[in-house]
Amino acid sequence: MDKKKIGVLAGLSSYIWWGLLSIFWHFLSEVPAFDMLAYRMVWSLVTMLVILSVQKSWGEFFQLTKMLIYSGKIVWIGLCAIFISINWLVYIYMVTHQQAMLASLGYYILPLFNVMIALVFLKEKLLREQWLAVSLATIGVIILTIQTGTLPINTLLMAGSFGMYGLIKRKVPLPATISLTLETMFVFPFAVIYLLLFTNHSLVEYSIQTNIFLLCSGVVTAVPLILFALAAKYADFITLSFIQYVNPTIQLLIAVSIFHEPFSMSNVLVFVFIWAGIAVYVFGSVVRKRKKLYE
Repeated sequence: MDKKKIGVLAGLSSYIWWGLLSIFWHFLSEVPAFDMLAYRMVWSLVTMLVILSVQKSWGEFFQLTKMLIYSGKIVWIGLCAIFISINWLVYIYMVTHQQAMLASLGYYILPLFNVMIALVFLKEKLLREQWLAVSLATIGVIILTIQTGTLPINTLLMAGSFGMYGLIKRKVPLPATISLTLETMFVFPFAVIYLLLFTNHSLVEYSIQTNIFLLCSGVVTAVPLILFALAAKYADFITLSFIQYVNPTIQLLIAVSIFHEPFSMSNVLVFVFIWAGIAVYVFGSVVRKRKKLYE
């Protein structure tokens, strides 16, 4: 199998995995969101330490860590840890509080949110179709706000936190395993302090099934990130642009079919505008990419 096919399969697998994670977190609905986040941080670090040991990557890990400390870029890793923790917390809260559909909406608007981040922080100029895409998505968010009576803060916070996470990672590109290890190392002390001093619950209060799921939270966090790193290395931009919407589409289907969240005509109107914005964005990206290939 050639490398491009490996990249496509890895990318598809990572997005399917992320899409199905809402079911995983739903099984942990009895665990408070902050507790679940803390356990996820702890077990993610344990998982990454095992993976680094299996890969025999400790030499590379210490070398890159030393470079980050001396260059001062270790601060960016700390910011990455903060933003991904916010994203994890909001997502966990939403899928365990009957808001899985709104969570899927967050990942639908994420690429368009990234366009706005590029405009604000990278001072990039938006092309005509990008303005149109962002405008259509904005209309969708406005309709949702009118429908619910409040601004969908959680949806926007989820998209915004992951968008900022991606922006910062552009400044400090690292192998996925090393990056996630450092990020979880940053938040690990806070997770332990919270679990020891502030939570009102302990593991003995939960069922064996719940404890097993908590134990597996590190693995389900690490695997799709490693798969995605492989996809980004071998798959082309156009393919990843299309298949990235597998994740929120699966989340939406799960929210409606398994969690039985209502999907009214007003919801349809919101998603029509969001999908229209996505279609414009993807079409423009494909056209520009093809032009570059033939130049």
